[in-house]
Amino acid sequence: MKKIFTIATLLVLSHALFSQSFEDWPPQEETIGSTLYDLQTTRSMQDRIFHYSDGTIGAVFNMKVTSLQEENKVGYNFYDGNSWGSYPQTSITSGEATNPSYTDFGENGEICASEGETGIYISYRPEKGTGDWQEILFQGPTGNGKLYSPQIVTSGVDSQIINLFVLWKDTSLVNLGQENTGKVLYSRSSDMGATWDPFQFEFELNIGSFGFSELSIIPADPKDDVMAFVVGDYFTNLLLVKSTDGGDTWEETVIWEHPYPYMQFGVTVTDTFWANSGSMDIALDENLRANVVFALCRIKSDENGWYYDPMADGIVYWNEDMDAFSNNINALNPTGHPDSELIEDYNLIGWTQDINENGVIDFVSSASNPPFYPSLGLSTTPSITTDDFERITVVWSSLTETFDNGINNYRHLWVRLSPNNGEWWGSFADLTSDLIHIFDECVFPNSATLVDDYLHLIYQVDQSPGWSGNNYPPNENHMNYMKVSLYGYPPPYILANFTSDYTTIHEGDTVHFINLSEINPPGIFSSYWTFEGGNPGSSYTTNPYVIYYSEGSYDVSLIVEGSQMTDFEIKEDYITVLPQTGFRDFNSHDFISIAPNPAFDDVFVQVNKREIGAIQIIDYLGKVVFKSALIRTNEVKLDLSYLHRGIYFITISGEDFNRTEKLILK
Repeated sequence: MKKIFTIATLLVLSHALFSQSFEDWPPQEETIGSTLYDLQTTRSMQDRIFHYSDGTIGAVFNMKVTSLQEENKVGYNFYDGNSWGSYPQTSITSGEATNPSYTDFGENGEICASEGETGIYISYRPEKGTGDWQEILFQGPTGNGKLYSPQIVTSGVDSQIINLFVLWKDTSLVNLGQENTGKVLYSRSSDMGATWDPFQFEFELNIGSFGFSELSIIPADPKDDVMAFVVGDYFTNLLLVKSTDGGDTWEETVIWEHPYPYMQFGVTVTDTFWANSGSMDIALDENLRANVVFALCRIKSDENGWYYDPMADGIVYWNEDMDAFSNNINALNPTGHPDSELIEDYNLIGWTQDINENGVIDFVSSASNPPFYPSLGLSTTPSITTDDFERITVVWSSLTETFDNGINNYRHLWVRLSPNNGEWWGSFADLTSDLIHIFDECVFPNSATLVDDYLHLIYQVDQSPGWSGNNYPPNENHMNYMKVSLYGYPPPYILANFTSDYTTIHEGDTVHFINLSEINPPGIFSSYWTFEGGNPGSSYTTNPYVIYYSEGSYDVSLIVEGSQMTDFEIKEDYITVLPQTGFRDFNSHDFISIAPNPAFDDVFVQVNKREIGAIQIIDYLGKVVFKSALIRTNEVKLDLSYLHRGIYFITISGEDFNRTEKLILK
C-alpha cells in the first residue's frame, strides 16, 4: 500500500498553479457580449477568438439579443489593445447565420465563415476592427444538399490564402439518427476570395454512404505548408487528415477505430462502449506535429433507440508519436478496465475533480442525470493550444463538485498544461473558482492560437445549468474574455518515488535502491531512507545498497525534502527475503553490463556466465516501449533510435536473476 503526504498543501490551490503571485489570480476577465441563445456548439467549438501579434483580439459568437424567436446572429467584438467595444446588437452577416469560425486575413484583416440558411457567409474586412464588412455567400455544390458547420483558416504569406472546410448534407447519406450528417468538403482561394478552387470530394474518409455529424470537424491553424484537421464522433472513426503541401494532397490517420463503424442509432445493435463524443480540438506544435484532444462518452444502440451514460467522463490527449486506439469497446474506458488503452496523466489528462478530497465525487442528488448538452459527458469541449516554448495547454468544461444551486452542479472551466510537448502534465486548475462564479455555468471555452505570457480565451457564462432548449427558460448569458497568466508554470512540486533492482532475494543478498523522486523547479533535494530488516537500517544516500540477512517481508520508506517542500513514500512488504540457497554471486552488481549509459541509439547488454532470457524497457510513465522475444544468449545489441530521448528503465531477466536499471537516452 502506498502512502503519500505533501507538506506544502497550499501549492495545490488554483492561485499557485499558474502564477507566482496573488496579483495574477484570479485570471483577468471581461464580458464582451450577451446572448439569449445559449448553445454555442453541439459538438466541437469552432475557432471563435484570434489573438493578433500586435496585441489586438477579435472574437465572435452565436447571438440572440431580444428573444429566442428572433433570427440567429453572429456577434462580434474587438479589443484594440486598450479596451473592448460595446456589446454587439446586430449581426456581421446580412441574413440569419450561426456557428461562426473566425481568423486573421491578409496583412491586417479579419475573416469569418458562418452557416446561413442558403449557404455559407464569408464576412471579411481588410482592416481588423474597423470598416464595413464585405460578404460572399457560398452556396456549394449543385444538387440537393446544404453546406453547414463551416471552418475557416488562412495560410500562405500574410495569411492571404483562404481555406474553407464544410460538411455537405445530401439526400444520398443514410440518416444516423442525427438530423445533420454530411461529407467533408474543402475549397481554397488564393486571390483573397475572388475565385475559389472547386470543392474537393476526396474527403469521403472511408465512410461510404454515411456522414459525419454537425460540428464534428476541426482544423488546426496552419504552419508553413502544413495543414491538418480532425473529424469524427460516436458514429465513426476519429481521423486525422494532414497535408504537408499547403492543401494539394492529404493523408489520413486513424486515431481511434470505432468498434461498430457507421452505426445507425435504433438500427445497429451494440454493446455499451466508450467513444469519442465528437467534442475535440487540434493544434500543430513547433515541430509541425498534430496534437489532438477529445472528450469521451459512453453509449449503446439497439432496435429501440440509443442510450448514453450521463456520468461518463474524460478528456483524452493524442499526438502523432503515439499509437492509435483500437476498436476494443473498452479501449477508451477511463475507469481502469484491463482492456483500456488510456494511461492517467499521459493520454488521459482531464476528468471531474474531487475538490474536497474525500475519495468520491459529491454531486447533488439529481446529478446522476445532469442537464443535457449535445456534447455528451461530464467533461466537454476541450480546447488545445501550443507555443514555441513546448507548452501545450488544454482547457475544458467539467461538472464541478461543491458548486451547485441545490438542484444541479455547475460546470466550470478547468485547465492543464504540459511544459514539454505532452511528455507529462501539470496540476489541474479551476479557472472559474473565483467568488464571482459561485452560481455560474461556465461552458464552451475556446482558446486563441497565439499564446504569449498569457492564454487568451472566450467562454459562455450562464446563470442556470444546462441550455434553454432542454426544459430551461432562456435568460441572459454573457460571453466572457479571459486572460490567464502562464508565468511561473508548471507549479513547484516534489514527489517521492523509488524502485529497486530486486524485490525478492535470499538471505545475505544485496538490493540496490534507485531514487526516482522528482522536483520542480529542478534542484537539489535530500533523501532519507528507512529499511526495515536491512543493513544499514537507514541511509541519506541517494541510491543506497542494502543487505538483508534474515528471512521475511520488509517495508521501505523514502522521505525527500527540497527547500520548501517535503514528500514521502512507503511501500509495505516491498522486499521479500527467502532462506539462503548457497548461491552467492547472484546479486553481484558487476555481472551485468549495460553500455553505453547514457546512450544515443545503440545499447549493448551483456551478462557474465548466464543467459539472458528476456529484456523489457519501460518509460517513466510505466508504459512498456520494448519487449523482446525469448533470447537465450549472453550478449544483445538493442537499436533504440526510435525512442524519444529521456529516462527509461531496462529489465534484464534470466533463469535465476531479474535486474532493473535506469537507462538514459540522449
